[in-house]
Amino acid sequence: MLGINKNTPNSDIYCIDNEQLFAQLTPEEGAVIEGGGGFLIIDQLQAINADADTFGDDDTYITVNGSRLWGPNGFSTGQVSGVNRGLGVDFPTRVELFDEDGGFNGSDDSLGGFTVNGPTNGTAITRVSGSGSTYDVYYRVF
Repeated sequence: MLGINKNTPNSDIYCIDNEQLFAQLTPEEGAVIEGGGGFLIIDQLQAINADADTFGDDDTYITVNGSRLWGPNGFSTGQVSGVNRGLGVDFPTRVELFDEDGGFNGSDDSLGGFTVNGPTNGTAITRVSGSGSTYDVYYRVF
Protein backbone atom coordinates (compact mmCIF):
# COMPACT_ATOMS: atom_id res chain seq x y z
CA MET A 1 0.00 0.00 0.00
CA LEU A 2 1.21 3.53 -0.77
CA GLY A 3 0.11 5.16 2.43
CA ILE A 4 -3.18 6.28 0.89
CA ASN A 5 -5.64 7.25 3.60
CA LYS A 6 -9.33 7.79 3.32
CA ASN A 7 -10.13 11.27 4.68
CA THR A 8 -13.62 10.60 5.95
CA PRO A 9 -15.56 7.40 6.49
CA ASN A 10 -18.36 8.51 4.11
CA SER A 11 -16.40 9.89 1.13
CA ASP A 12 -14.33 8.70 -1.78
CA ILE A 13 -11.68 11.37 -1.22
CA TYR A 14 -8.18 10.07 -0.63
CA CYS A 15 -4.98 11.73 0.53
CA ILE A 16 -1.45 10.79 -0.47
CA ASP A 17 1.38 11.83 1.81
CA ASN A 18 3.32 14.78 0.28
CA GLU A 19 6.61 12.89 0.48
CA GLN A 20 5.26 10.32 -1.97
CA LEU A 21 4.74 12.93 -4.69
CA PHE A 22 8.41 13.90 -5.02
CA ALA A 23 11.35 12.04 -6.45
CA GLN A 24 14.92 13.00 -7.23
CA LEU A 25 15.34 13.86 -10.89
CA THR A 26 18.34 14.60 -13.06
CA PRO A 27 18.32 18.03 -14.76
CA GLU A 28 17.54 16.29 -18.06
CA GLU A 29 14.54 14.48 -16.56
CA GLY A 30 13.34 17.74 -15.01
CA ALA A 31 13.54 19.49 -18.38
CA VAL A 32 11.36 16.80 -19.96
CA ILE A 33 8.75 17.19 -17.23
CA GLU A 34 8.82 21.00 -17.49
CA GLY A 35 8.32 20.87 -21.25
CA GLY A 36 11.97 21.02 -22.24
CA GLY A 37 11.67 24.16 -24.32
CA GLY A 38 12.68 27.77 -24.58
CA PHE A 39 12.82 30.73 -26.91
CA LEU A 40 15.75 30.91 -29.35
CA ILE A 41 16.84 34.23 -30.85
CA ILE A 42 19.50 34.44 -33.55
CA ASP A 43 20.88 37.96 -33.12
CA GLN A 44 23.47 38.19 -35.90
CA LEU A 45 25.88 36.40 -38.22
CA GLN A 46 29.47 37.30 -38.98
CA ALA A 47 31.17 35.83 -42.04
CA ILE A 48 34.71 35.00 -40.99
CA ASN A 49 35.32 33.50 -44.44
CA ALA A 50 32.55 33.49 -47.07
CA ASP A 51 33.86 31.17 -49.74
CA ALA A 52 31.19 28.51 -50.37
CA ASP A 53 29.81 30.17 -53.48
CA THR A 54 32.13 30.14 -56.49
CA PHE A 55 30.06 32.86 -58.22
CA GLY A 56 30.43 35.63 -55.62
CA ASP A 57 28.94 36.13 -52.18
CA ASP A 58 27.51 33.30 -50.11
CA ASP A 59 23.71 33.31 -50.26
CA THR A 60 23.35 32.39 -46.60
CA TYR A 61 20.19 31.17 -44.91
CA ILE A 62 19.44 29.68 -41.47
CA THR A 63 17.26 26.70 -40.61
CA VAL A 64 16.04 25.59 -37.19
CA ASN A 65 15.12 21.91 -37.00
CA GLY A 66 14.94 21.88 -40.81
CA SER A 67 12.60 24.87 -41.22
CA ARG A 68 13.92 28.09 -42.72
CA LEU A 69 14.12 30.91 -40.20
CA TRP A 70 15.95 33.60 -42.19
CA GLY A 71 17.55 34.39 -45.53
CA PRO A 72 18.99 34.00 -48.01
CA ASN A 73 21.15 37.08 -47.71
CA GLY A 74 24.42 37.76 -49.52
CA PHE A 75 27.57 37.56 -47.39
CA SER A 76 31.17 38.48 -48.17
CA THR A 77 34.15 37.80 -45.91
CA GLY A 78 34.11 40.01 -42.81
CA GLN A 79 30.49 41.09 -43.20
CA VAL A 80 28.22 41.23 -40.14
CA SER A 81 24.45 41.16 -40.53
CA GLY A 82 21.67 41.44 -37.97
CA VAL A 83 19.24 38.52 -38.06
CA ASN A 84 16.99 39.35 -35.09
CA ARG A 85 14.68 36.38 -35.59
CA GLY A 86 13.43 33.98 -32.96
CA LEU A 87 11.01 31.20 -32.21
CA GLY A 88 9.92 28.81 -29.49
CA VAL A 89 11.87 25.54 -29.54
CA ASP A 90 12.11 22.21 -27.77
CA PHE A 91 15.51 20.91 -26.73
CA PRO A 92 17.63 19.66 -28.32
CA THR A 93 17.28 22.03 -31.28
CA ARG A 94 19.42 21.95 -34.43
CA VAL A 95 20.51 25.25 -36.06
CA GLU A 96 22.14 25.04 -39.50
CA LEU A 97 23.47 27.48 -42.08
CA PHE A 98 23.39 26.89 -45.83
CA ASP A 99 24.53 28.59 -49.02
CA GLU A 100 21.61 28.65 -51.44
CA ASP A 101 22.56 27.52 -54.93
CA GLY A 102 19.17 28.07 -56.51
CA GLY A 103 19.29 24.80 -58.41
CA PHE A 104 22.01 25.99 -60.80
CA ASN A 105 24.83 24.11 -59.12
CA GLY A 106 23.02 21.20 -57.47
CA SER A 107 21.88 21.13 -53.87
CA ASP A 108 22.52 23.90 -51.37
CA ASP A 109 25.88 23.81 -49.58
CA SER A 110 26.06 23.17 -45.83
CA LEU A 111 27.92 25.92 -43.98
CA GLY A 112 27.80 24.01 -40.70
CA GLY A 113 25.50 23.89 -37.72
CA PHE A 114 25.20 23.31 -33.99
CA THR A 115 22.81 21.87 -31.42
CA VAL A 116 21.16 23.97 -28.70
CA ASN A 117 20.52 21.91 -25.56
CA GLY A 118 19.11 24.54 -23.21
CA PRO A 119 19.05 28.18 -22.15
CA THR A 120 22.15 30.35 -22.47
CA ASN A 121 23.40 32.79 -19.87
CA GLY A 122 23.21 35.85 -22.12
CA THR A 123 24.51 35.87 -25.68
CA ALA A 124 26.39 32.81 -26.90
CA ILE A 125 28.70 32.74 -29.92
CA THR A 126 29.25 29.56 -31.90
CA ARG A 127 31.57 29.17 -34.88
CA VAL A 128 30.37 26.93 -37.72
CA SER A 129 32.24 25.86 -40.85
CA GLY A 130 31.46 24.03 -44.04
CA SER A 131 31.95 24.12 -47.81
CA GLY A 132 34.87 26.55 -47.49
CA SER A 133 33.00 29.11 -45.35
CA THR A 134 33.20 29.96 -41.63
CA TYR A 135 30.60 31.96 -39.69
CA ASP A 136 30.12 33.12 -36.11
CA VAL A 137 26.50 32.81 -34.96
CA TYR A 138 25.39 35.07 -32.09
CA TYR A 139 22.31 33.72 -30.31
CA ARG A 140 20.37 33.64 -27.04
CA VAL A 141 18.03 31.09 -25.51
CA PHE A 142 15.77 31.72 -22.54
